[in-house]
Amino acid sequence: MQLNALSNYLQNQPLSSGQTAEAQAVAAAGDDKPLEAGAYSPSQRAILMSAVAAEFDVQNLAQQEVGQLQLKLQQYGLLQGNEMSAFAVLHNARGQLQQDETLDALGLLGAIKQRFDSDQIGYSQRQQIGRMHTLVENLASARHLTERQSA
Repeated sequence: MQLNALSNYLQNQPLSSGQTAEAQAVAAAGDDKPLEAGAYSPSQRAILMSAVAAEFDVQNLAQQEVGQLQLKLQQYGLLQGNEMSAFAVLHNARGQLQQDETLDALGLLGAIKQRFDSDQIGYSQRQQIGRMHTLVENLASARHLTERQSA
């Protein structure tokens, strides 16, 4: 497990330290000037998240999109194992919507997380909901970044 974490870390590091002293100084100073081309490359997970986020707005999901979102996350390997049962929360909420209503998955999961103690939710369910909330939060962030870049 540590080997996987280390491999993942190393894969996300720049390939060479070919930055000039000036580019390193700019980076250290926090200036917004762009660094040399190739200084950063997004991880495979970040690319997949961006692809899903471009297709689905997790803060405004139509009824039929909930199942489509689950399938897309499974296809990309972003949703696995225990997280599947946490996705049931979204399916249950979807079933309570009227035909023209949309689901705010981020808001729903955030509200559930806030009620953990009062609802006496067990540890494994807390973990599942927490991971699902993080996933949905990442999708929402990726969508906002994509929208800003295209504007």
